[in-house]
Amino acid sequence: MSTTRAKLYLGQTAKVDGASVAPNITANIAWTVLDAPFESAVKTETLRDAASSTPSFEPDVLGTYSLQVSGENEGVSSSVIVLIEAIDAPVFWREALVSVDDFEGDAGTLSTSLATHVGGVHGTRDRVVDCVVSMDTEDDAQSQMTYEFAMRLASAGDTWEAPPGMPSRVVFPTLSVDKATKVASTALAVATSQSSCGAAEAKTLVTVEMPVPSNEGVIPLPNVVYAARFSPDGNRIAYVHDTNSKTRLATIGFDGSSNRDLSPFHAVPNGGALDPSAGIPPLGGDAPRLPVAVRWKDETHVGWITFVRTSVEATDFVGWELYVAEDRDGSTPELAMHCSVSMPASFDFLPDGTIVVAARHLELADAGSVPMNLLVYRPDATKQCELVRKLTGGTTTDDIARDLALSPDKTQLAFFSGFGSGEVDNGLNSLALFTVPVDGSRPPALVPGAEQGAQPGRAPRWVAGGTSLTWGQVNYASQGASGFGQVMSISARGGTTTALTTGGLLQVPNDRGGTRTSLRTVSGIGQGCNVSHGTAPTGIVAIGAMLGGAALVTRRKRRTA
Repeated sequence: MSTTRAKLYLGQTAKVDGASVAPNITANIAWTVLDAPFESAVKTETLRDAASSTPSFEPDVLGTYSLQVSGENEGVSSSVIVLIEAIDAPVFWREALVSVDDFEGDAGTLSTSLATHVGGVHGTRDRVVDCVVSMDTEDDAQSQMTYEFAMRLASAGDTWEAPPGMPSRVVFPTLSVDKATKVASTALAVATSQSSCGAAEAKTLVTVEMPVPSNEGVIPLPNVVYAARFSPDGNRIAYVHDTNSKTRLATIGFDGSSNRDLSPFHAVPNGGALDPSAGIPPLGGDAPRLPVAVRWKDETHVGWITFVRTSVEATDFVGWELYVAEDRDGSTPELAMHCSVSMPASFDFLPDGTIVVAARHLELADAGSVPMNLLVYRPDATKQCELVRKLTGGTTTDDIARDLALSPDKTQLAFFSGFGSGEVDNGLNSLALFTVPVDGSRPPALVPGAEQGAQPGRAPRWVAGGTSLTWGQVNYASQGASGFGQVMSISARGGTTTALTTGGLLQVPNDRGGTRTSLRTVSGIGQGCNVSHGTAPTGIVAIGAMLGGAALVTRRKRRTA
C-alpha cells in the first residue's frame, strides 16, 4: 500500500510501503496502531516489522485501522497517519421465488420472480443488483419454464472480482416470457456489486427472441444464449449461443461494445475442423453433453473444448479437441490439441502453456475403473493427449476430483474430491473441498472445516484476492432428499463454514381463504464450470435436466382446490 488511505479485502495482509506514504521519514522509524475496530485483536505489538519502512498486519474484522509512522529525516522529526479499511469481498448468486396461490374453488395461480443478489464473504447483508423479473400466470408452464431455465443456467455465468473498493462484475444468462405475445427471450445480462435496478451497469447485452408454441407446454429453444466467461481484466465476455440451431462462440464488451462472432463451436464428425452448421449434439443414451465452459488463455485469446462424434447423427463422442481463437474480427481458430482417451468435464489454462483438466483418462484406468482426476496436459496439435502430470490419485470409477478453480495467482487449484456418482440430488456422495499446487509439489490437502459429506458442494471459487473460497451446495436437511441450494464460504486456510444464503419452503394463508406456498432457491453464479442446478459434472455427464438441445419441456402441474 503506497497511499495514506487504502482498502483491502478482509483476509488479505496489509503491507504498507513507508517510503511512499512517508518519504520524509528515513531514520528511527516506529509504527504504532492508534485505533482498530471493536473486537479486533490488532495492536502495536502484533505489527510485523514495526521498526521498518514496510510493516504489515492482517486485519481480523471489518472496519478501519489507523496506524501512525513516526521518525526522523536529517534530525527533523515528523509523523504520518495511515488509514486502512478492511472491506467484505462480494459474492453473487441468483435467486428464484416460485409461489402458488390456491383459492377456495380455484385451481390456483403460479408466479415466478428472479433476481441477482450480492452479499459478502463475511456476512455483509445481501441486496439485489438488477431488476427483478416477475411473472404471474395461470399458465404455469410458462412460469415453470422461466424458473427452470434461469436456475439451471445461473452457474453458467461468471463473476469478476475488482480491486478492493471498485465495483465487481457479474454476467449471467436469463430468460423471460411475454404473457401477451407468448414470445420468450433469452438474454445475456450484466450487473455490478454496486448496481441496482435502473442503473446503467445493470443491463442486457445480448437478446435472442424465440416463438413459444401453445402445444402441451413444449418450448423449443433453437435460439439461446448460455455460458459466459470474463476476460482476466473483466472488460470482455466470451459466451456461447445457439442461433437457428447453430452453435457459435462470441465475445462482447462489458459495456456492450464490440460484439464479435469468433467461431463455430463444434467439431465436424471425426474431428480436425469446426462445423459452421453444427448445434448442440443430439441427446441419446445416458450421456448427452453440453459444452464445457470456455476459458480465456490470456487477455486476448479464448479457448474451448469441443467433442468429436463419428457422424452428425451419433450421440456418443469419440474424442475432444481444444481450439484457441484471438478476440478480434476475422480471427481464425487454431487447433491446439486433440484427444481420444479422456473425458473432460472442465479445464483451464496454466501460465506455462499447459492446461489442467478434470477428466477420466482411459489410459490410466486400472481393472476397468476410470477415476476422474485432475490432469495436466501439454497442448500439441501433432500429438495425442500428452500427459504431463497427475495432480490427484483417484483409482476407481467412483473416485471424483471435479470442479477445478484456479487461484488468482495461478499457483493452486481448489476442487471437490471424494467418491460417489457426483449427482447432487441422489445423496450418494462423500465429497470435501481440497486444494493442490498446479506444479504437483505437494499432494492434495483438505481445507479444514470444508468436509461436506452427503451434502455435496459444487464448483468452488476463490474470492477476496484468493484468501477465501465460496461454493454452491445442496442442503438436504432443509427439504428431505431434494434439498435447496445454498451458498457457502470459508477461509482458504480452513476454519468454520458460513452459509451466506439458503433456500427454503414457506406456506402461509393468503388473502382469499387459501394457501400460498413459496419455494425459494439459490444458485451460485460462475462457480467454476458448466454445472446445472441440481446436477454436478462427473465426466459421464448426464445433463438432460438442463438445456437439452432441441427443447426444454415443461409439464403442467395444475393444482386443484
